[in-house]
Amino acid sequence: MKRIFVFLFTLVFISTPFLVSQELDCKVTINIESIQSSQRDYLRNFTSDIERYLNNTRITNEDLNGEKISCNMEIFFKSGTSDNRYQVQVVIASQRPVYIKAEISNRTTPILRIADNNWEFTYMPNQRMNHDEMIFDPLTGFLDFYAYLIIGYDLETYIPMSGNSCFQKALNIVRLAANSAASSDWKQTSASYSKFGISDELTNMKYDSFRSALNNYHYDGIDLLATEPKKAQDNILNALESINDVRNRQNRNSVIVKQFFDTKFREIAEVFQTYPDRSVYDRLSNYDEEHRSTYQEAKTKP
Repeated sequence: MKRIFVFLFTLVFISTPFLVSQELDCKVTINIESIQSSQRDYLRNFTSDIERYLNNTRITNEDLNGEKISCNMEIFFKSGTSDNRYQVQVVIASQRPVYIKAEISNRTTPILRIADNNWEFTYMPNQRMNHDEMIFDPLTGFLDFYAYLIIGYDLETYIPMSGNSCFQKALNIVRLAANSAASSDWKQTSASYSKFGISDELTNMKYDSFRSALNNYHYDGIDLLATEPKKAQDNILNALESINDVRNRQNRNSVIVKQFFDTKFREIAEVFQTYPDRSVYDRLSNYDEEHRSTYQEAKTKP
């Protein structure tokens, strides 16, 4: 149980290097409607190859009781060339179980949902795929980057700041990619989301309060709802206020804050349905203006 592991981890954290591994349970789906029919046969094993790489490759060093992080990738092929070079869009999502004390419940909470419009790679049938932290490959480097984010975020919902190693390795991939032929997909941009932007903020001390609030939201909020609902709601509200403060103090266009609300806004609206003060939805609307309509609709529900 991960909540039991939190206690054990805390006892050894100071004297033990942070070497945590999680295997992924990733479901991959592809859409090849935009690819010419003559090229589609080259992709017949693509889904299974990607799943095999993500689910069988260990990118960190230690197993946490054999639990796997549930995640999925939806890959939309935009174009392909005769030399098997592809441009795709990807939606990456992960979730973890909600705990009731030390027990896993039948509910889950979304952790990440990211739409990445920039992935270009070469893929050949039966292509060998290797994990290598020193060499950037456009295919496996992209997969490694998101595996690190998924694992890092999952860890931080249990233990504050425990994703440091994963987030740093994600940033290392960005730096390697920046010096490769695929650099255009990995550079800082003015877009609302970029791989550089999210990894840079996650490794920047200025955003540590966001990461602490992320832990409070899940460990002291979502996991407490079943047993102490009012206390859990108050803890969640305090976490959301802290996340909003990060955006106001550091960066109105913060990638990690936007990503958090894009992932969580429906859950947040539902969490406060039983909250005694209905004006809470006005506060939520101010914290997350982009999803104001969802909060205001929830406010009117009986």
